[in-house]
Amino acid sequence: MRALLLNRLIILFAGLGMVISGLLWVSHSTGYALPCTGTGCDVVARSSYARFLGIPTAAYGFFYFGLLLVLALSRLQYPEQWRFYAQALAGLSTLGMIAFGYLTYVQLFVLELYAKGSPCWWCLAAASSNALVWLLALIGLRAVPTGTATRWGYELIKAVMMTLLVIVAGFAFGAWQWMQVRTPDVVNSDEQKLKLLYKDGQGWRKGNPQAPLVIVEFSDFQCPACKQAYEILEQQFLPKHKEKVLFIFRHYPLTEIHPMAWIGASAAEEAGAQGKFWEMYHALFQNQQEMTPLRIEQIAQKLGLDSQKVRLAMQKEDLYFKTIYRDLKEGSELGVNSTPTFIVVFKGKMHIARGLGQLVTTLNLPEIQAYLGEKFEPKVEDAL
Repeated sequence: MRALLLNRLIILFAGLGMVISGLLWVSHSTGYALPCTGTGCDVVARSSYARFLGIPTAAYGFFYFGLLLVLALSRLQYPEQWRFYAQALAGLSTLGMIAFGYLTYVQLFVLELYAKGSPCWWCLAAASSNALVWLLALIGLRAVPTGTATRWGYELIKAVMMTLLVIVAGFAFGAWQWMQVRTPDVVNSDEQKLKLLYKDGQGWRKGNPQAPLVIVEFSDFQCPACKQAYEILEQQFLPKHKEKVLFIFRHYPLTEIHPMAWIGASAAEEAGAQGKFWEMYHALFQNQQEMTPLRIEQIAQKLGLDSQKVRLAMQKEDLYFKTIYRDLKEGSELGVNSTPTFIVVFKGKMHIARGLGQLVTTLNLPEIQAYLGEKFEPKVEDAL
């Protein structure tokens, strides 16, 4: 009984690890985020460690956990080789412990997510699933089951059913989450909301001021997901549709998790006061990983700005406090609570798109797609 119980638990946690790795594989391949507290998941997804030999690292995890499942199920079919499969599970999960230990070290200390207090909880959950499989496999090395052929067959059927249940439930959650990240909120627009959004002169603008399609982005210069959205918009969307779209950038610095966000916003505002907001906007996103006051001052010098004024704006954040705080306050009143959030205005409707996935869905609505003249299909990998 003890051996069978241990095997059931191995199947359970291997199946759970397979589901988590599968969801991460889809997320890292498409760029659509899983629910995650903070921004650790985005940092991991955008890092060079998210891929190995051009393949999402999570894909290796998916097949690794799948192999653990096959071994655990196989020894139910061939109980006479129980010890061989027990040793194989222990050996393979030990290799998994080394791999997951390295990846956990990378996300916590190389990517500095421990210091930021915002790890990738999905990655940690996969590592924890493997750790439990490893412990159970080691404990099970000494456990020897007994039973008849009928009992083994019954146990195998139960194990397969449990495996299918875990996998189906996990991917059903993934499908539900996929729908969530791709479904924006839609409300009727009115003059009061539009004035709160952009009609009172707020934000930095480019494109066609008379365009019926308005995209207002609430963004954070230190947010990895905002950088991805920036790359896709600037490389794949805005250059094609600059005559059909009015694009407005507004600040929404999440200072609790991004200590440089307000400083970057202040520097951008000062650059704007000197006539070069968009140049600083590009430079801040392109240098996001190296963003420090010194680096921003170097950027200001390279852009031909008065770097002393930029330094002063970073040191005395109250210089542009009213402007940045207004963006935060009005964004929150409009339903913004994360970055990037896009509010798309078209034909009397306001589409509140939280994240890139919902923005793509909005831009591909039939009436907007007909206006733009094409379906928007961003190439996520090219933008990274």
